[in-house]
Amino acid sequence: MLNSHKTHNHQKYRPSKVRQLCSLGYECITTAALALAIGFVTTAIIGSADIVVLRSVVGSTIIFGVWAYYVLCWCTSGQSLAQKSWGLKITNKSENRLTVILASARLVLCAAFNGTLIGPALLLITKDNQLPQDKLLGTKVMLTERKA
Repeated sequence: MLNSHKTHNHQKYRPSKVRQLCSLGYECITTAALALAIGFVTTAIIGSADIVVLRSVVGSTIIFGVWAYYVLCWCTSGQSLAQKSWGLKITNKSENRLTVILASARLVLCAAFNGTLIGPALLLITKDNQLPQDKLLGTKVMLTERKA
């Protein structure tokens, strides 16, 4: 009896595949916009530096800015803008906030799996509706509770 309650409770907070795929699409748009904005501002600040220096600084700034955005979002609220819009939240195994190291590792794996479309493809064929980076790291994507 208790086991069926756990299963029902687990199903209640498991997001659908469609919701996660839509959130991933929104994440791509957000990441691209963030990278473009950071690149534009950095280029405007540095201006007429040597092209090699400019590329290095702009590239490093974009990587740092995207890293800071996702790590801060996942460590503070467990949600990026896209995840908040789609009612999703990232937690660790104990359903607590991620640490900086765990959030950083998740970002690297997200870039690898989602950038190659392996993550979304595996999401479509798995039964538990979890992305490969979450399975590897032991993190969970959950539905947020709606406030009435």
